[in-house]
Amino acid sequence: MLKTLKMSNQRMRVQDFKLSDEGGHPNKVPFKCALFAVDQPSDGSPHGAGGKKIRISSSVCDQYLQTFVGMALNIDYVNGMADHDPRFKVAFIEKASRSMDGYAWIEGFIYGKDFPDVVATIRYYNGLAKEYNWSEYQFGASLEMEASVQNASDDENVLDVMEFCGTGAAILFADAAAYKTTSFAARNTTKGQGDVEMTPEQAKAMEDAMKTLQESMATITASVQSVVTEVGSIKTEVTNMKASKEEDEQKTAEEQAAADLKAAQDKATALEKELKELKAAATPPGEPERKTISATSLLSKYGANLSGSEDGTDYKTFCASVDALNLSSSESFKLKMQAKAQFAQKESV
Repeated sequence: MLKTLKMSNQRMRVQDFKLSDEGGHPNKVPFKCALFAVDQPSDGSPHGAGGKKIRISSSVCDQYLQTFVGMALNIDYVNGMADHDPRFKVAFIEKASRSMDGYAWIEGFIYGKDFPDVVATIRYYNGLAKEYNWSEYQFGASLEMEASVQNASDDENVLDVMEFCGTGAAILFADAAAYKTTSFAARNTTKGQGDVEMTPEQAKAMEDAMKTLQESMATITASVQSVVTEVGSIKTEVTNMKASKEEDEQKTAEEQAAADLKAAQDKATALEKELKELKAAATPPGEPERKTISATSLLSKYGANLSGSEDGTDYKTFCASVDALNLSSSESFKLKMQAKAQFAQKESV
């Protein structure tokens, strides 16, 4: 079970903030910190442990302690240096080791030139803790890790860390760390320089500056939240615009389909009209319209001429007359047959 753990809420072991005579880089102020005690439960429950204490054995410490090397330390000005602020990194971890007295230690440097206020703040409050025995003003370190844990067999309120990966640490007041035995110490990089004493006026100015910085950080946080809200509003507007565009596109598609259907209907009507016109134009101009005349009427019309004929030429004349009428083939043939029968009857009389 992988958990992200941040140690907090307990006091650390007080250790004086000492300055050394070591020379070095102008932007490196060395520090040394007892990060946590091994083989014993923490004094409080770290964030992510579900209210339980944690315990790191010496064997697990030896196996995974080096994962802290290369990680950073942060400090939280907004919350009065009593919590973690991973985005405000001020120091770098160069070494990690376990001491014979049962503590995990880390060493490294603070970026003193970049964060002179951090160095001065630690010196000032550690000095107060030493002079007046105000342990609440003692600085220490609170580790940050991702860890695999399991319930301890000897204590239901303890989680044993089986493996971990150090992701960093925070510099904070002693009362805010899970292991009261942790501490934070720093060394000066300028040879021969002693502890820096601060006058009451300087201390007041430092406190005012820190208060101003806290207010500025709070303003920045509010601004960031405002930007997040505005971005959310913009996302909503974009979503609405996309939905409106899709709706308009759907309406346009429906309107286009209706227009295409009407165009097809108009075209069908035009083709039907054109077909009628072509049919009407199929009969040449001036061609007599065909008439249907019954054989009886036609025989009655030509009966006088036929009855008075003395040879067969009248039958031929009759056939020619029938052909001139443009009758259908069946009607023409029927009349001719009737006429032929009539002529044959007359000839036999």
